[in-house]
Amino acid sequence: MEQCSGTPMATRLGFKPGMRVWFHDMPPAVRAAIAPERAALEELGCATDGVQGVHLFASRRDHLERELGALRELLASNGFCWVSWPEQEGTSELRENTVADVAAAHGWEARDRCAFDGWSGVKLTPRLTPATE
Repeated sequence: MEQCSGTPMATRLGFKPGMRVWFHDMPPAVRAAIAPERAALEELGCATDGVQGVHLFASRRDHLERELGALRELLASNGFCWVSWPEQEGTSELRENTVADVAAAHGWEARDRCAFDGWSGVKLTPRLTPATE
């Protein structure tokens, strides 16, 4: 994973010291780049009520549906969730449009994007107003 202008990866993703975070299926190389201990994050063993930051790694739509549906109610009011999926064709049924569709169906909206170490990612926040059709 590349560092941009010396800014730590955790900071670039919006994680702040003391933040209660949960990482689901995070690859070791990504964990090393985010360095939760060095960033002084309070890493949770599972998603619990009031979690402030989540980074979810997924390759299947059904997995993403299940996780985003459950996380929406657990997330702190100012929280966010990064969803990342493998960039390589054939290794994932997820693409950005699929993630956006699943997220919208569960009350999330996309705020930011990134790509790193073979993964694409979208930062989601809870939608504050109902979606208009």
